[in-house]
Amino acid sequence: ELDAIITQVTYAAEAKRACNIANCGALGKRTYKTVVVIDCQGLNSDHLGKEFRVLMKKTAEVLSGHYPETMHKTYIINGPLIVRAAWNVSRHMMHPISAAKFSILGSDWKKVFDRDGVVLDGNALPASISWSEAVGELADGGAARRRGWAPPADLANLAALAAVAE
Repeated sequence: ELDAIITQVTYAAEAKRACNIANCGALGKRTYKTVVVIDCQGLNSDHLGKEFRVLMKKTAEVLSGHYPETMHKTYIINGPLIVRAAWNVSRHMMHPISAAKFSILGSDWKKVFDRDGVVLDGNALPASISWSEAVGELADGGAARRRGWAPPADLANLAALAAVAE
């Protein structure tokens, strides 16, 4: 199961990379930084055992080793108390510049997005990327590997780049 999740993480990173390449052409400027939103609704202490810690360590190794300096900001939203408590401990183990790229938010995430200029299509996260649904799908055989979401403009630029390549 760990390999399936790491495959999904790598797929998502490559998809973001492809969108950035497409946006470079469409916008006429270099773009390579990404903003990631992780919805922790449904996450609880049952999910945070040894397996989870191993997964987070392996994910960090893959992303920092193969996709360095591509993260502009990661927002972890709907984070229950346990996520915020874990963050308060783990952030001190990170470089301050890296730690500043993370925002752990509760249910008031929309206010922070408004302040930071983060715009979600329809002003809501697609239900298909909620934590509890993704965990359930991975447990049922990995269907979440075929799912994800990107802004419509990114997808349009990616389709235009693919059409040119054909």
